[in-house]
Amino acid sequence: MKPTTILIAVASGLASALLFAGIVLQSASAVSLALAAPIPIAIASLGWGSVAGFIAAATAGATIFAVTLSVPSALTLLVSMAIPTAVAGHLAGLARPAEAPMRAANGNVPATPPLDWYPLERVLMAITAMATVACLFLGWMLGYDAQAFVPAVAQALGEGGVAGPDAPDQEQIRELASLVVSLVPFVQPAMLTIILVIGLYLGATVTRISNRLPRPRDDIPAIAGLPRTTLLVFAAGLGAVLAGGTLGLIGAVIVGAFGAAYTLIGLAALHRRSRGRPGRGLVLFTSYAAILLLSFPLLVFLGLGLFQTWRHGDGTASPASQ
Repeated sequence: MKPTTILIAVASGLASALLFAGIVLQSASAVSLALAAPIPIAIASLGWGSVAGFIAAATAGATIFAVTLSVPSALTLLVSMAIPTAVAGHLAGLARPAEAPMRAANGNVPATPPLDWYPLERVLMAITAMATVACLFLGWMLGYDAQAFVPAVAQALGEGGVAGPDAPDQEQIRELASLVVSLVPFVQPAMLTIILVIGLYLGATVTRISNRLPRPRDDIPAIAGLPRTTLLVFAAGLGAVLAGGTLGLIGAVIVGAFGAAYTLIGLAALHRRSRGRPGRGLVLFTSYAAILLLSFPLLVFLGLGLFQTWRHGDGTASPASQ
């Protein structure tokens, strides 16, 4: 590797660690910056190669450890964001010569044959699987116990609640706290999946603008998907949730991660189906506004994503479009 590539990889890792430091240092004003931690690693991996991406990931983890002297903090960054982003960037950069190169107009085979790039649906599947494994590992490492969090959440809800005669009693607050805690195993992997996908997308956008991205532009709304076999994984997760206990927590993580991926597929289908139609901007704006304000429209797009996967998830993907 060139020294400049190593320097860029190290700088990307330092930038990722700096963005993630808000969570480690428990700074409320900087927590939102942690959501952007995957972007520098994605830029290094997509623009300067897979090795640069893994160096950036290792640098980010080592930096957090050097600052905090905390192994759990370093592992949290490595397992949840750094390594998954480096792996996703590596997969997105994989390509092989097409089996049957197309002939040019003059009948000659081009000296540089076209490339088949790693299917986008498999990149999404890898991200979803890594988000699932990361949340399960972190839950095991931190000794996650849902019931142990209920008193703390109840106290926080009580302190921020309504005072006076209309204030809820302690039993109502505890029931609400139990509901909030029960949603964490679903929401955390869902958020991580979305963060990793957006981080990779923004990293690819920045790299393409700088003319360092070799992969051609993918028509994401047209080819976004997951293999049909993932429906069995999602169904197994739902069954585990119904079983309850530790198995239920594992199932909730699976449902949360894959549910987020299916929801993204549903949103991609909306973008594809609204192309060229009048009022497209209003439809997209209304849909995203409804998601932000009401949340439950996510279930509609989850259902659409499940339908798209069942109908088209045959394990193949369309080639990337220029």
